[in-house]
Amino acid sequence: MINYIRNLKIRFKLYILIGVALIGMFVISGMSFCLMGRMNDMTNDISTSWLPSINTARDLTGTLSNIRLNELGYLTAISDEVEASSLQYIQAEKEEMDALLATYGELIDEEERKFYENARNLWAQYKKADEEIIALAKQGRPEEARAILEGECVGLYNSLNNAFHDIIVYNTEGSDAATEESFFLYRTAIFLMAAVILVIILVGVFFSFVVVRLIKSPISEIENAAIRMAEGNLDVEISYTSKDELGVLAEQVRRLIHKLQRIIDDENKFLAKMAAGDFTVDSICEEEYTGGFYPVLVSFRGIAEKLNDTMLQISESSNQVASGSGQVSNGAQALSQGATEQASSVQELAATINEISNKVKQNADNAQQANAKAGSISDEMNISSEKMQQMIQAMGDISHCSNEIGKIIKTIEDIAFQTNILALNAAVEAARAGTAGKGFAVVADEVRNLASKSAEASKNTSVLIENSLKAVENGTQIADETAQSLFQAVNGVNEMAGIIAQISEASSIQADSISQITMGIDQISSVVQTNSATAEESAAASEELSSQSQLMKSLVGRFKLKGSPKVL
Repeated sequence: MINYIRNLKIRFKLYILIGVALIGMFVISGMSFCLMGRMNDMTNDISTSWLPSINTARDLTGTLSNIRLNELGYLTAISDEVEASSLQYIQAEKEEMDALLATYGELIDEEERKFYENARNLWAQYKKADEEIIALAKQGRPEEARAILEGECVGLYNSLNNAFHDIIVYNTEGSDAATEESFFLYRTAIFLMAAVILVIILVGVFFSFVVVRLIKSPISEIENAAIRMAEGNLDVEISYTSKDELGVLAEQVRRLIHKLQRIIDDENKFLAKMAAGDFTVDSICEEEYTGGFYPVLVSFRGIAEKLNDTMLQISESSNQVASGSGQVSNGAQALSQGATEQASSVQELAATINEISNKVKQNADNAQQANAKAGSISDEMNISSEKMQQMIQAMGDISHCSNEIGKIIKTIEDIAFQTNILALNAAVEAARAGTAGKGFAVVADEVRNLASKSAEASKNTSVLIENSLKAVENGTQIADETAQSLFQAVNGVNEMAGIIAQISEASSIQADSISQITMGIDQISSVVQTNSATAEESAAASEELSSQSQLMKSLVGRFKLKGSPKVL
């Protein structure tokens, strides 16, 4: 069986493991569903049949007891209200009994129907006796009614209680039996599932061990072989044989190792002959270069062909180099002589350019100094112009203040005039007053004198202020003319500073340009000197090249080339 499994494909081996697991799952699931269905049926019977029947029977017993108590209360009532209330309770309890019996009738099966019929018959007899008791009580015959309650009704009451008790016992026993059966099914299900799971685990472990061993062993062998191949060791053997994927893989790896061994051996021989100078070499196992290996053979052959052609061309070129090296030497000598003369002329030109550059730099420095002084003068003129504007503004302020003082003097003249008028009025009033107004007349006369002096002083001050205003106006006009002239001078100085700045900038640009020309001349001089030295070196190198070409011809003669016209 193990050999059969060994030759199966890996996917079938895995299918076996998956199949064992699925079968086990199906078995467990089927058993679980079956036993759970049985347990559900038992639980359903208990919850929908047995327990409701027990509860209904107990309710019947309690309701019957309430009827008995209300009947007794009805017969022993001491008032009409108590009697009516008891009668109402009796009717409600009897309706409750009918409803409970109807409910119980819906829960029973055929086997339980006898209990139901017995209880219903007894209840019908009891209701009949109860109605007779109520009728006798209403007729005023309570003694007869009580005799029936304590006689016939007692027997019916006990019979009904026994019937209800039988129902409770029957349903309790059925519920216990269903519970026991459900528990038995539960234990059976646990045992069976544990047994099935154990069997599935054992079978799964067995098949897993077999499959893992059959897969791991060849993979380990192929892995070790691949590691040794990656390290460059092709002397490896793979002994695993099978018809599955790993067997096919092992066979293909063996073929690959054999192919690589032959190809590498062939390449070693190929390269060894090329290293010995033999470019006529070719492969001795071309049939092994299949698929991706064939471009390697093509590349080796291409290398041999290219090297062969290159050596032939080198051989032909060495002859041409030998003949051309003499011509290069003669040309280099002539070039060296011309370069020396060129270098002398360039040095003289560089000296002249340096002298011109110094003069231009000096002019540029002078222009920059003039530009700086013009800028300083322009700044001073601007400051003077600002001061003149401030002076003109101050003259305007003086003129404005003089006008204001004139207004004040005009006010003083008006006050003096009014004071003079008041003094005259005071004198007139004093004259009218006679002797009593003499003192007041003296004061009025003094006030008039004071007003006259004030008017005269204000006139003199007004004359002086008018003269000051004329002088201020004249000074303002002169300051305006001076400011205008100073503004024109400032503009002229600014224009002159701009022109000098342009001259300075142009001089700086010229100096920079001449510096660049000087630098270029220096570079040309350096290049010419370098060319001269290079020409001399080229002449010497051409001599060396001629000797090296002869040496190269002798070296190329050591190779064995295809298509060579002669042995060098």
